[in-house]
Amino acid sequence: MSFQLSIKDINFIKYLWLYLNLPLVTPWYDFDKNSPYKPKLQKAYGLILLSGTIFRLTYVMLDREKHGYIPRSEKSQSFTVLCVHVILTWIAGLGIFKSCFLDLQKWKILLTNLRHIDRKLKNVGQVETSFWKNFYLILFVKHVLFVTSIGFGEYIWVHFQQFSILHLVVGTCILETYYEFLTTVLINALVQSFKSRYQDLNHRISTVSRETKIVQKWRALAQDYRLLGESVEVFNEIFGWQIVLMMFHFGLEIVNALYFNFLVSVGNLKTPFICHLANFVLWLWMLCNFLMIVLPIHATQKESRKFIQLLYKMQDCFEERSVEIDALTRIISYSKIFTPKFNAAGFFSIDRAIIFSLLANVGTYVVIMFQIDFNETS
Repeated sequence: MSFQLSIKDINFIKYLWLYLNLPLVTPWYDFDKNSPYKPKLQKAYGLILLSGTIFRLTYVMLDREKHGYIPRSEKSQSFTVLCVHVILTWIAGLGIFKSCFLDLQKWKILLTNLRHIDRKLKNVGQVETSFWKNFYLILFVKHVLFVTSIGFGEYIWVHFQQFSILHLVVGTCILETYYEFLTTVLINALVQSFKSRYQDLNHRISTVSRETKIVQKWRALAQDYRLLGESVEVFNEIFGWQIVLMMFHFGLEIVNALYFNFLVSVGNLKTPFICHLANFVLWLWMLCNFLMIVLPIHATQKESRKFIQLLYKMQDCFEERSVEIDALTRIISYSKIFTPKFNAAGFFSIDRAIIFSLLANVGTYVVIMFQIDFNETS
């Protein structure tokens, strides 16, 4: 059963992929035949979804004085809330458009590369033996946390401002927020898959010195390392722009949450405690969503660099000017070219250091918003 497959076998993602076909986070793709599935029907379905997202954004912008909390906020926060609607619509629209019209061939290359590596590493059909590490159990827990946090926050604000259920669906960005969450889940799954393969390569490169035909096996592992590096580049091309927009969105949501609490604390706004709690839950969820992308990428890049470090250490096990040393030198130079670098559409590299950059930018924007509103009031 694919529900029990380890993330070391890319086929583990099959059922998640089928579910992600519904909102077109992923293109329609036949895993068994390794080919597209009904591309014309998919494009027609994608145009319907794109029309729906554009309609919802237009509805919010034209009718925002009657629906939504934008006009009840300070001027700067009204602008950032509107930006959140636009960015989330952009994330969903871009993802749908790329799945229908742009990324199908890239996905085919990525999946083909990973399948080839799985066959060479003999990971095809490998089952996850630990119940608590089962991918779909973790996915279920993530969905429960999403529904609990976002659902709680939306319910509180809808109840507090006396919105209708129709407005919750049409006048808020809850559907686009779920689309962003599914995209984050897919990114996290693929990055964890990359990480597990780099760990496999590191384990094999550290044990191959005790085997025969050592140079040939080094070269074979270096070829797998190259394929993984190329797969990361394809990953960057598929998700680069979505990651840029998601980073911007995470920052805006955290700014909005912090600034709302700041306005309440320094102003005369009477807001129930449960609204503060809903605001805090939203802030915490956005931070977790952000870390769900950044931390696995950092860990994956760390594992990939370890492969090069192990090759360097192996040079101490052989005599100078030997065949093994010459082979290691060539393999190290070759592998360095394909050391993966995760980036967001070429704008910036994704690493753990970006966490502090985000927090610094959040602090800066909160101060700027306060100055704008203070000058407007004066």
